[in-house]
Amino acid sequence: MLGVTASTIWYVDAPERVSTLPDAAPDRDAAQALAAALHPGLDVSFLGNEQLSEAVKPEPGEVIVGCYPGVAVVRTGEALPPTPSTLVEHWIRPTDAAHTYLCSSTPPMAAGSWGAFAHWENGELKRSFSATPVHIIEDVGLPQVWERPFWAGDHPAPPMMDVLPDPQTLPFDPGAFAEAAPHAWLGDDLDASSITVCRFAVYPPGQVPESVRLLAEKQRAEPPRSVRQAQPKRRSLFARLFGRSG
Repeated sequence: MLGVTASTIWYVDAPERVSTLPDAAPDRDAAQALAAALHPGLDVSFLGNEQLSEAVKPEPGEVIVGCYPGVAVVRTGEALPPTPSTLVEHWIRPTDAAHTYLCSSTPPMAAGSWGAFAHWENGELKRSFSATPVHIIEDVGLPQVWERPFWAGDHPAPPMMDVLPDPQTLPFDPGAFAEAAPHAWLGDDLDASSITVCRFAVYPPGQVPESVRLLAEKQRAEPPRSVRQAQPKRRSLFARLFGRSG
């Protein structure tokens, strides 16, 4: 759908709690339970820890989850609907958190770029926006204060070389608009490089590839790493499975 890089969903009791995540160790068991709740009927296997900033796009059959006191974050490459208001219920409030925040986008300046964001409070949709550069797909709820500079044209999209702008072009890049939403909701100091998350494989029962099963068994046998321990740059799934560098 629309070439989405990834969708990130935050489940938060109080937005200020996100500022404590650099000091918090992820709860692997809670993260695995949340991954299973989001993928009912599928087997969930732990593949390892990494920084949220490195988990730019989960590979097919994978999901990124971090669970901490009062906060959970999920990053998925699944094709979530372009209209956030139609997101399935068990993705909106799989925990008891009061707030759910969604951000989805394509890469900046990608052809046909797209962005979406949404906020639910106690399961009730408060704000939802989704658009391409020239078409608003969904616009639900009142625009929030942080949106004003975008609508006022203070953050215009860079012009495309040798392409005349469409007269209906929005005064901002939808992807950049969507990416600004989590910082507005959760704080400008939100730093994905300081947040440790868990990567899981999700497959139908009996269809987990042998290579993934062996990797999951290896991860279960290793002692948990301290979140203070330096994390090496994440290798691709192929490299991790077959021992190739890269």
